[in-house]
Amino acid sequence: MVVPRETVNSEPSSAPDEMRPSSILGLVLFAFVLRVLFLVLADVNAPLTGDELAYQQIAENVAAGRGFWQDNNPFFPGQVLYAWQAPLYPLTLGALYKIFGVNIFLAKFFGVLVSTATVYVMYSLTFHVSRFAPLPLRSSRLSLFSALLIAIYPGFLTNAHLLLSETLFIFLILLAFDCVARAVSFRPATPFVAGRTLDSANTEISHLVRNDITRAWLWIFGAGALWGMATLTRGITLYFTPLFALWLAWAMWRESMSRALGAAILFVAATMVVIAPWTLRNYFQFGQIVVVETKGGVNLWLGNSPYTPNDFIRNVWKVGVREPMLENLPTDELQRDRAAYALALDFIRAEPLTFFARMPGKFADFWGFERNLIDNADATAQRGGWNSPAKFGSDLFAAGVYLFVMLCGVAGFVFAPLDRWKILFGAFTLYFLFAHLVIFGDGRFHLPLIPFFALYAAWFLLMFRRIVFSRARVGLTLLLVLVLASVWAREAWAALQVLRG
Repeated sequence: MVVPRETVNSEPSSAPDEMRPSSILGLVLFAFVLRVLFLVLADVNAPLTGDELAYQQIAENVAAGRGFWQDNNPFFPGQVLYAWQAPLYPLTLGALYKIFGVNIFLAKFFGVLVSTATVYVMYSLTFHVSRFAPLPLRSSRLSLFSALLIAIYPGFLTNAHLLLSETLFIFLILLAFDCVARAVSFRPATPFVAGRTLDSANTEISHLVRNDITRAWLWIFGAGALWGMATLTRGITLYFTPLFALWLAWAMWRESMSRALGAAILFVAATMVVIAPWTLRNYFQFGQIVVVETKGGVNLWLGNSPYTPNDFIRNVWKVGVREPMLENLPTDELQRDRAAYALALDFIRAEPLTFFARMPGKFADFWGFERNLIDNADATAQRGGWNSPAKFGSDLFAAGVYLFVMLCGVAGFVFAPLDRWKILFGAFTLYFLFAHLVIFGDGRFHLPLIPFFALYAAWFLLMFRRIVFSRARVGLTLLLVLVLASVWAREAWAALQVLRG
């Protein structure tokens, strides 16, 4: 991250920091132990719930050679669905079951390993983003701190052993960003030339530069392939692909116009190559193009219908709320998807004021607590939920860490310099948020954005004494904090009312 003097008082470092994988080893082992501990505390044999049941059924079908399908969707029980879920996560579980046998513990342990690997990827991403910035601290220090926040973040600890796609999704998007950071931040090595002729030195330099450029192309291709895999895990990243490619072209424009355009094309091509086989499978299945999944229309309709609740819109998932929105849709999977899209878009065109008026509620739902306070309060009233000091304490700790990362992350986003990485991460954050403002939000949905807030939270805390706190940036930070505080207060107040009966 390039730091201007008006933002941070610093002197450029004399040389880029060097990445030392041994420095992260202890933290990765610590993260692994924490995740295993949470798996044990949650009970290895705990029953599956919600989307876990869908992923498990698809994985078992794949392992047994019955194909990719499910009939246990709670929205449409008994109906066979062939592309409701994005495929990569259940296909991965199916491959594991095929090799080792159907074992839910194996699936949970796979999640623990992927979540642990994410800690290292966070370290690597932060390192390559900050490596050539003139910061008054070493890149490895910032990298370790941001990775530590990911290692101990409660949402990642509790999700690691669940059969949900978020863990794999977060790992893949961070790894894709890391590959791009390696490609964009590379610098040709310059050899020591004393005692050599100028021609021989230039020949060696040219050889090293060609090797570095080749590695950069490989990193870009890898980033595109990983982005495609992330899209096959959760389809929401699909429409950010051209924006990502445009940013990549802009970031490399100064080096060479042809190289910048080539990098953007290569990234998109690699992404499409990965997605294409699944799209082709869907074409053979339905006779029409379905790029990734068939639940987009239903989700859009749930968040934009005359029956959608205007307060706590996330409740569209609940029994008794969703039925009026779903009961008149076609029974055919693909026709239902198309019809739901049409109904939602018709509603938005007919009721634009309602569409925009619901956005603050969707925003609040999206940034709500990951351990939803209202649901826990309702469970407590039914003699579940917070029925012990340990459960209440764990939720309190999870909420505290979430608030800490978000508040420091917001400040970091505001005070960090407006470099190319802040533009990329900020654009992805806004895109991800906007997608849920159009559909609907839930506290779990913001988990993929937490690594970026963790990165800037680490930057803000390490750079705190060197930041120049201008009035404009302080004011913007306080405004954003006030908005988030109102979101959290809203949820806490509603939970209190539930507890009071």
